[in-house]
Amino acid sequence: MMSVTEEFTGFPEEGLAFLATLGTKNKAWFDKNRDVYDRLVVPPAKAFVVAMGEALHDQISPAIEAQPKTNGSIAPINNDLRFSPDASPYKDHLMFRFWEGPNKKVAPMLMIRMSPADGVGFASGMFLSDLDLWRSKIDEDTTGKSFAAELAKLVKATKAEVAGEGLKRVPKPYAEDHPRGELLRHKGFQVRWIEDTPKSITSARFVDWCATRFNKAAGVHHWLVENMV
Repeated sequence: MMSVTEEFTGFPEEGLAFLATLGTKNKAWFDKNRDVYDRLVVPPAKAFVVAMGEALHDQISPAIEAQPKTNGSIAPINNDLRFSPDASPYKDHLMFRFWEGPNKKVAPMLMIRMSPADGVGFASGMFLSDLDLWRSKIDEDTTGKSFAAELAKLVKATKAEVAGEGLKRVPKPYAEDHPRGELLRHKGFQVRWIEDTPKSITSARFVDWCATRFNKAAGVHHWLVENMV
């Protein structure tokens, strides 16, 4: 079995096939086939976090956290049925999270959603725990314009969508026709896009492929760290 100290060599095809069908399975099936998950999904996922963390340290920021464990940089494979009782017990994808800041729950974060069926998703964003700070930074011309420019550049390069829960109207005391009114309405912020799964997913080259995509979001991530942490 691969340990997290070994180099990432890609996600094995058998592990990807297991993951692709997991969303249709129940707990009894998963328990019976748990050894496949433990051998072919978990070890490469942990090794990927280590390798991806090193790439992000070199290319974006040495302060980015990469923890090769579940509830660290790897999201649990099971769905939380308390909030989605009709959902499948298990996800058909892996979610990876890399954050920069003292509190993971509210820190600026880079995310990868790796789905054998749907492709590889990338995101940059954060939970806006301090809305007053966010709104003041977006309103102020120097910081607000620089963020809008970085965001526009990312959207143009990737055809990303800007997501996050928001208000129906621009919050007071800001004008309804504020040039960055859409951003002022946000209560959470995320910009995300998806790309077709590359052949390199089964090799070590997958790390470089992902890092190249994240480089496009570096400006947005740096702004969030510099202004919101």
